[in-house]
Amino acid sequence: MVEEDKEFTFKSFWRTNLPTRNIFLIILVVYIILSILTIVFYPIYDLISLFTISNELLATVGQANWRVYEGHIYQLFTSIFVHTNLIHFLSNSLFLFIYGLRAEEKFFSWQYYLIFILSGLLGSILTLFAFGLATISAGASGGIFGLLGADLILAYQEEKKKSLWIYIGIGAIFLGFSAGINVNVFAHAIGLISGLIIPLIFKKRKLSTIIEDSEQLEEKEDKHYFS
Repeated sequence: MVEEDKEFTFKSFWRTNLPTRNIFLIILVVYIILSILTIVFYPIYDLISLFTISNELLATVGQANWRVYEGHIYQLFTSIFVHTNLIHFLSNSLFLFIYGLRAEEKFFSWQYYLIFILSGLLGSILTLFAFGLATISAGASGGIFGLLGADLILAYQEEKKKSLWIYIGIGAIFLGFSAGINVNVFAHAIGLISGLIIPLIFKKRKLSTIIEDSEQLEEKEDKHYFS
């Protein structure tokens, strides 16, 4: 009986955690593992490098363009969950929660994962063709910008102008946080565009959205009735 309970808990873990937390847990575990491997196999001697993943590991699980061309297609996917250093990990995690928690209120889990993964993959593919063979890239920012795009299109469809401007402002802050000579603006741009477009193909979203829409409609009808 105890074994059945444990098995049920293990199998249901993914479902009982909402998408934002599932993705964060993957990113966290990957960063911890790569950090430990870097410390063990690629010793460093300063505090800054202590939280930076080695280029050798990034070329294996991140996206090394020359390796993708050699047939390591999996890197287009794995690189989405890999982060190069502590600041990269913390900033992406912060904005993942900012945009993700809003998106998971409005989308079914499979829709959420589709937006995040597809936006991230398109960013990886564009990176493959836009940069040279020697390029190594990593990070979830393409998928996170996809969630931002989804939040923006929802705010626009729901005519919530205040929310729309808030997300645009936070998006500018995110862009500022990730600014620098090594930033993959192409992945950010295609991620944002993907997030704006993908939700348009969904015929239905979470019940909470339908309820809110119906409540707004009733309010409009009430206002019209009493006018």
